[in-house]
Amino acid sequence: MLQILLTFYLLFGSGFLLKKLNLFKKEDITVFVNYIIYFALPVAILGVIHDFKFSIKDFAVFTTAWISIAFTALVVLKILKPFVGDEKTLKSLFLSASFGNTAFVGYPIAYTLFGDKGLAYAILYDVIGNFLTVITVGIFIITGKVEWRLLYKFPPLGALLLAFLLKGVPLTLLKTFIGTVKKSIVPSIVFALGLRFEPQKAFKNIKWATFAVIWRQLVIPLAVIPLLLLFKEFLNLPFEELAVILLQSSMPPFVMAVILSERYKLNIDLSLAAANLGLLLLPIFLPLWLKVAKNLF
Repeated sequence: MLQILLTFYLLFGSGFLLKKLNLFKKEDITVFVNYIIYFALPVAILGVIHDFKFSIKDFAVFTTAWISIAFTALVVLKILKPFVGDEKTLKSLFLSASFGNTAFVGYPIAYTLFGDKGLAYAILYDVIGNFLTVITVGIFIITGKVEWRLLYKFPPLGALLLAFLLKGVPLTLLKTFIGTVKKSIVPSIVFALGLRFEPQKAFKNIKWATFAVIWRQLVIPLAVIPLLLLFKEFLNLPFEELAVILLQSSMPPFVMAVILSERYKLNIDLSLAAANLGLLLLPIFLPLWLKVAKNLF
């Protein structure tokens, strides 16, 4: 575990340091993000999902995401609404508390810990559990409408569908290519996170940013543990699957909340603070939940 965290934070710190030394600029983040979203992730998803043998029991992966998002929406939009007051802050809080960084943080962690099997479960949690909910329920809550065009603008979703369509069709000639691209995911994603990290913004809107982080990285995983124990008992899910679900449930607030807050003129500072603070606290929560998973599952 120590070696995994060290690798993660050396990559993360390298991106942050090289940005501070002006060897990389903030604008360079776009290049890395585009490489990841439009090339590396779709290729990796195609290879991993195509070869992975799923069963009906794997619905537990994204169902857990849906349940945790619904629970969070209830608490934030109903119970906390009178205390937040400002509608823009409330909606940004909903985004940051509801949706974890299950791709840019969750993918490299799942892949490093559990290989292709872990990455497959992480993909199901992120694409079906998180992304589809963001562009439907999430955006509907913010704007009152659903932006369906975002579906075909997200290549990982297309790669997921293509992988299922091509099951049974051998991809032997592409295995080396897919394997090479897949190895680039962890360093590219984590380095890009380092470029994006802005520690001074971790302390703006600290009250609600702290709530979003504690909710996402402590309360939600605690809440899903009883559900996972039921899945273990009645569905006989393997340890890797249960562990990935728990870890994905504990991911820090997602970066896309910043983009959506900016696009829909919400509280951008809150979303930035939550995303950055969550990354700062990741070394505390990640080992905690991995240890819990090993002891319980």
